[in-house]
Amino acid sequence: MVTFTVFFVAPVLYAIYLSLFIPQQVNGNLTQVFGGLQNYEWALQDNQFLKSFIHIFFFGIIQIPIMLLLATILALILDQMVDGFLKRFFRTAFYLPYTIPSVISGLLWGYLYSLNLSPLNYIIQQNGGQPINFLASTPMTLFVIGNIVTWTWVGYNMVVLFASLQGVPRELYDAAKVDGATGWNVIRYIKLPLLRPALFLTLLFSIIGTSQIFAEPFALRSIGFVPNDITPNAYLYAVGAQNGNYSYAAALALVLAAVTFIFSSFFLRIIARNSNDQ
Repeated sequence: MVTFTVFFVAPVLYAIYLSLFIPQQVNGNLTQVFGGLQNYEWALQDNQFLKSFIHIFFFGIIQIPIMLLLATILALILDQMVDGFLKRFFRTAFYLPYTIPSVISGLLWGYLYSLNLSPLNYIIQQNGGQPINFLASTPMTLFVIGNIVTWTWVGYNMVVLFASLQGVPRELYDAAKVDGATGWNVIRYIKLPLLRPALFLTLLFSIIGTSQIFAEPFALRSIGFVPNDITPNAYLYAVGAQNGNYSYAAALALVLAAVTFIFSSFFLRIIARNSNDQ
């Protein structure tokens, strides 16, 4: 409880306190003046902040299904493999990208998409083409971030789904084969329905993680132009660390936390409703 209070409750309470103040010039000095809910009113009218939510929303509805589909396919493939060296090797290989820090992953993939350092652009130029600036626009930058996030998290979600499959009694598969079920029928009518709780869990974590994306766009800034409003957390960093307006950044962070909580709670209610219907 002490650890929870010091490292979670206290920072949240301080952020709430800080968000109630506004920096103003008083007698030539920059002073924090009590502003009530003024920062929150500005946050709801901040076009850049609202635009960052639009970016992350469209990013999530495209990237999350692709990532979970790949993770499910890999988990099903591993579950079909006979226990042995190859199964352990591929399980570790798929999981390995998750062990690499996000900033390093961003830099590694960023060089692939760099205008001047990309081997893809080198090949294009050698064949008489013009190099592609992958970080020239917000949609292209979101594509690059989506590639990095997918590469990093597919293996993690695969391990969660694979562990869930390992808990399924093998007698179910044997009984299905005795009844004449094909391999696809086993996947469709046994494995996928039993994977549903694990899929819901990974989907929930993916929604929360998507709303918190920061390391990837932060790392890409050293390679190309990345707009401040590419994600909500990137905009928070720009407001707080770059502009020095920590009070407003605290209000933005609390709004982001509230939106994430609302979406997560709504999704959990849908899961509970589906579970009760079944």
